[in-house]
Amino acid sequence: MLITEHNINKTDKYFITPNYSETNSKDYYFRIEKLLDSGIKIIQFRSKNLKSKDYSRISRKIYNICKKYDASYIINDYSNFNLNKYCDGIQLTSNNLKEIRKMNLDKRYILIGSCHNIDEIKICNNLEINLILISPVFSTSNKTGIGWKKFKELVNESKIPVFALGGLKYPDDIENVKINGGVGIAASKYFYSLFDSRQ
Repeated sequence: MLITEHNINKTDKYFITPNYSETNSKDYYFRIEKLLDSGIKIIQFRSKNLKSKDYSRISRKIYNICKKYDASYIINDYSNFNLNKYCDGIQLTSNNLKEIRKMNLDKRYILIGSCHNIDEIKICNNLEINLILISPVFSTSNKTGIGWKKFKELVNESKIPVFALGGLKYPDDIENVKINGGVGIAASKYFYSLFDSRQ
């Protein structure tokens, strides 16, 4: 069953998984389930450098966990779609956005655009995109943050609900997100750090 705008419109938290290869398998699924139990309603599986067979297996397992909690399950990058079509939607990379008209995706899928500039925002505005992630708001280990002023400028160009991504914490930063026109926070390391099976 596909859950479309239902969860997008009713949450201000969006969890992006860390790379599976950098985690402990048992702890990985434990934290995902604890986050879902705490009220997270959108989870995106993002894990690089996995073999196709492993990607499909792990992705299907997370999908099944999400369904227990009526949560929307998103995969990262259209290139992974054929590895597991058990998903509610796809987060489209900047390159995906340029090729989306060739993808012939079922309209039931949630489509989330990854945006870093006005040009990418405009592409999303002309497509049937459900949600946009603008990043990085704050600087991370490998990216320089755009700051709240630039974030607001990009949000003002968008006709689509916007989540902020990049160095943010919840609930610490949610007020600033909403003051600047966004609707929620997307995060990986921060949400993942909230639970630990060893505690």
